[in-house]
Amino acid sequence: MQTNDTGLIFQSSRQLAEASNREKKIVAAESIGNPIKVSSKVLDLVIRDQDAWTAESGWQARRLDLNVSKVKHILMLTEQTGKTRMLYKGHKGPVTSLSLHQVQGDKAWLALFTGSWDKTIRVWDALSGDLVGVLEGHSDFVKSVTVLPTVPPLLLSTSSDRTFRLWDLSPLEKRELPTVRQTVKEHTRPVESATFEVSSHAEPTERTVDVWTGDSLGAIKQWSVKQIVPDSHTPLTFVTDKEAHETSVSEVVAVEDGLWSASMDNTAKLQGASSQKLVHPSYVKSILPTPQGLPYIVTGCEDENIRLWDANNLDAKPKPLSVVEGHCGEVSALGVWIKDEDGKKVVNVVSGSLDGTLRRWGLQELLKPRKLNYDPVKETDDVGLTEEEERELAELMSDSD
Repeated sequence: MQTNDTGLIFQSSRQLAEASNREKKIVAAESIGNPIKVSSKVLDLVIRDQDAWTAESGWQARRLDLNVSKVKHILMLTEQTGKTRMLYKGHKGPVTSLSLHQVQGDKAWLALFTGSWDKTIRVWDALSGDLVGVLEGHSDFVKSVTVLPTVPPLLLSTSSDRTFRLWDLSPLEKRELPTVRQTVKEHTRPVESATFEVSSHAEPTERTVDVWTGDSLGAIKQWSVKQIVPDSHTPLTFVTDKEAHETSVSEVVAVEDGLWSASMDNTAKLQGASSQKLVHPSYVKSILPTPQGLPYIVTGCEDENIRLWDANNLDAKPKPLSVVEGHCGEVSALGVWIKDEDGKKVVNVVSGSLDGTLRRWGLQELLKPRKLNYDPVKETDDVGLTEEEERELAELMSDSD
């Protein structure tokens, strides 16, 4: 290959082929999965009703309308898709995670929590966009924020400082900032993720909330939270260690029959009444088990693909029902969107990616995915310099003298 671009002189044929294929893939994927483009990488995703909230690498969070709306202009009718309804700016680093909480009381309001590399958690009025305040205390990146439905409700924040914290959310009823109730230091590596499951006890004051946390070493720990009484300073207690992964736990999700975990060891595992392992060709970054009771498991992978698995047929070596192409970056987050179509409630899956898009998938699109239509450039065996490249290299070397 000959080139006049001096920036390409030292690139191998493999690198040049990969760059060309990347450009072709981006063009071919422009309409796959009904994409919504945002301005930076999507690191986390929460869906409520017809809106999605995204945590983004560009130091901000965003509220989006997931529907397509028709807008009338004087000369034409256009469609807007994925309209941004609110931006939440103020963090001094990438926003890694977010969570919503409906605050009760005389003046109910919707709180948004955003965790960031800047070591803080910001509390926002999710609908007005007003900043309520900033929670400080972690000494390293905040990796996840999770609201626990305890009495009173708690916010669990995990961090690269190897701890996680419990914050009492009851002050929010008076528009005051949450306070720290407990700091847990049992993990020996950065705490990446958390999830919970509520016991089935009828009385809220007697419920137990089970909590699981996963870290970058692959360890998963189970905890228990009971009702918090005024004189209690340690509402959370250790229960047991779960079967570990070989390396970092990207996500943990509690389900009725156990605990699903996604890991950078290329697997997703189920631990519970039965055990299962879903093997991937690369890091598993996100998992969505049985969305709205549907018999499927959805996983997002570092290889840029989504995989759909049959939840009722996980044999010894399960294979995915489908491999869904479309993203051009790691699939970092998955969520369920109940879309209203002509008065019917239809289950959709929304995926977020490091390619800076959200994509909206109907069930049939996942079961029978479209193939990306482009011809990949093949890597050549010629790794030497052409005559022109040698001449350009000599000129560069002489200039440096």
